[in-house]
Amino acid sequence: MIIIRLMGGLGNQMFQYSFAYVLSKKNKSLVKIDTTLLDDRLSPHEIVTHRELLLNKVFNVSLDFASKNDIEYFNGKSYNNLIGKSYNKIRQAIRSPSLVIEENRGFNPRYLNLKDDTCLVGSFQSEKYFYSDSREIKNIFKFKYPIMDISHELVDSLKSENSVAIHVRRGDYVTSPLYSKKIGALPLSYYIKAIDFIIEKVDNPVFYVFSDDINWCKENLKVDHLSFYFVNDEHAGIYASNYLQLLTKCKYYIISNSTFSWWGAWLSENNSNKIVVAPEQWFIEESLNDIDIVPENWIKL
Repeated sequence: MIIIRLMGGLGNQMFQYSFAYVLSKKNKSLVKIDTTLLDDRLSPHEIVTHRELLLNKVFNVSLDFASKNDIEYFNGKSYNNLIGKSYNKIRQAIRSPSLVIEENRGFNPRYLNLKDDTCLVGSFQSEKYFYSDSREIKNIFKFKYPIMDISHELVDSLKSENSVAIHVRRGDYVTSPLYSKKIGALPLSYYIKAIDFIIEKVDNPVFYVFSDDINWCKENLKVDHLSFYFVNDEHAGIYASNYLQLLTKCKYYIISNSTFSWWGAWLSENNSNKIVVAPEQWFIEESLNDIDIVPENWIKL
């Protein structure tokens, strides 16, 4: 049994599940989902963005859920007294099951050798954890709902033109006192630099802007003599799943420091010469390890 304790939004959950799946396959075991962190609502929502389980709501993936006994098997029972907490520490020290808490955000090759009976806690944000099984991972993440009717004409344009997806993540990267200091919205200069790079590499590019703050993009993301199309919220769909599908239909990418746009670019197979531009610095807090988030064949600016 491999248990993955999910955290974060859809893109983060995809990273975590992908690694757990590969590890379970290697050990000929079963993946179980622990939603303990997703279910936690104690932190103020003004500081932490509360998330819900989205994997099985966006994709046609069947999930097995860890029981209370499964979770206690790795973590011990919940105690509010010193004796109980001490008992847990002793039990965790002598038992065979492994509770693996990610040491930092960088790729750790030792994790690929983890054995069965492991509970994983971490982000695991690197293609290196599942690159060898890329085809299977893409088959797992098949969308649950078809493209919305309102978006059919847009899809035709994305496929026929040299479409360049620009994803701008703002939202809680701007409003949250925690995320704004640790992650932070990318500066406008990054997008301008990335657009200039694409112009040098792609003939007649048409830029399609996706964002959780599309009005900000309309006001600020303007470049003379270039074709821009702002993908409005009406195309987002339930859990923004339609947005993600539309992202996968583009041919080139300028992504933000968002795992949502990372997966939109990674899942795309509409162009064998795909170019993906990603930020050189993923987190505004330099102490956070971001060296392995962006695949080696993508362009960092």
